[in-house]
Amino acid sequence: MTRFIIGLDQGTTGSFAALVDDAGSRVSSAYRTHTQFYPHSGWVEQDPIELWQHACDLLNQVMHEAGVDARDIAGIGLANQGESIVMWDRQTGEPLSRVLVWQDTRTQSLIEQLAENPETGAEVCRRTGLKLDSYFSASKIRWLLDNTPAAADLARTNRLACGTLDSWLIWKLTKGHSFVTDVSTASRTLLFNIHMLTWDNWLLGLFNIPREILPEVRQTTGEFGCVRHPDLLCRGAPIIASMVDQPAAMIGQGCLDSGQIKATYGTGCFINLNTGSVPVTSKHSLLTLLAWQRQDQPTYGLEGGVFTAGASLNWLRDQLHFVADTPSVDALCTNLTDSGGVMWVPAQIGLGAPYWNRNIRGAWLGISLATTPAELIRAMLEGIAAQVAQIIAAMVDDTGLVIEALRVDGGLTGSTTLMQLQADLLGFPVEVVANSEATAAGVCALAARAAGLWADDDMIRQQVHIVQTHEPAISADERQAFLNRFDRAIRHLEAWHQDE
Repeated sequence: MTRFIIGLDQGTTGSFAALVDDAGSRVSSAYRTHTQFYPHSGWVEQDPIELWQHACDLLNQVMHEAGVDARDIAGIGLANQGESIVMWDRQTGEPLSRVLVWQDTRTQSLIEQLAENPETGAEVCRRTGLKLDSYFSASKIRWLLDNTPAAADLARTNRLACGTLDSWLIWKLTKGHSFVTDVSTASRTLLFNIHMLTWDNWLLGLFNIPREILPEVRQTTGEFGCVRHPDLLCRGAPIIASMVDQPAAMIGQGCLDSGQIKATYGTGCFINLNTGSVPVTSKHSLLTLLAWQRQDQPTYGLEGGVFTAGASLNWLRDQLHFVADTPSVDALCTNLTDSGGVMWVPAQIGLGAPYWNRNIRGAWLGISLATTPAELIRAMLEGIAAQVAQIIAAMVDDTGLVIEALRVDGGLTGSTTLMQLQADLLGFPVEVVANSEATAAGVCALAARAAGLWADDDMIRQQVHIVQTHEPAISADERQAFLNRFDRAIRHLEAWHQDE
């Protein structure tokens, strides 16, 4: 009898579900976008009830379309968007707030106060592998505790729950029987010690967050609970894998070994390098990644990100009306060999490594009266590719690893122009994987392994198919000249913002 796995990827702009059979073939899939709220400058929120309802709809849809029932489901894998946070009442199961999304920067002033003491920042980095930044969950939790009227009373009576979106969805799926997260997600909160693999008392004290409101931390594969919600067709199926979306995409792209690297071009573009069983501390402000833990063995990596990749093109589409979709981007750029001297810095919500300046904002530089919309668009693609190239160069310098190729997934990999620019600015091939939904593929693969459907990781590697390889087509001198100019553009912007 054929057994099936369901993978649910709860992403930043939408949720995606896939049902795959025990050979790894996708049988059915479904997608829902969800609403983003921007109540104030720098605030980014989502509705946790909408996210939950979409998860239910997707789970039911993929099962209905495939004609399978719960006894056919060997397990469910869940990926989540990472650092986004919600609070709810354990007794009623009702949320107390909207989700504070990872892009939200309302707590940056609190972070900057803590960072005034360099020893504090260094100790946070030593314990977590992360930077003190509003990107991560801890300051968001502190803000919710301070600004949610019911929070204090519920905390006193042990009714307050606060977690990332994996915890929220698992709580709802299991009807409150499981309040859990995994090590990869916990490691994105600024509250988790990636060496001891536990919530850290010093970090909890730094942000004044009670441990009791946080979920139990488990390995990435194992028992997360059983689906109990009566309206779900998968009722009775076990949840056996859960993790952050970017490490899940590493699995989905077959980056299981030290030295393998992937980039996911979604709302942001996040680059993850597998460094094996030993955490690496970066000299370039890259993040040390706790990617996953299986059979008591943690796997680490390095991470860097362009915070606005797909988000930049969405802005072009929705606010400036320059483009309709990704294919139209390539159509506009077809006859261009450069951007006419224009440079774009993708920093609408600040920059991560190697700069870590969350106050800087994006800009086009070098615009003339002859500049065309197509040149502005190409400059945007060049800026995204340049920052990815900077991040990967820093990873190589930190580790000494030789990278043979960059594997890529996500919606923007449909832009041939961007992928060729990426290869040009890296100086080595870019491999576009066939499955643009590598995150869901990754949690499906881990769930298949955890359920015993696949005997070893070779089956995961066999699922990865390269549909296109882009080879670099410019000289090393041209590449370095462009990257030097990109760095100068960022330095100019930093100086401009310092004068404000």
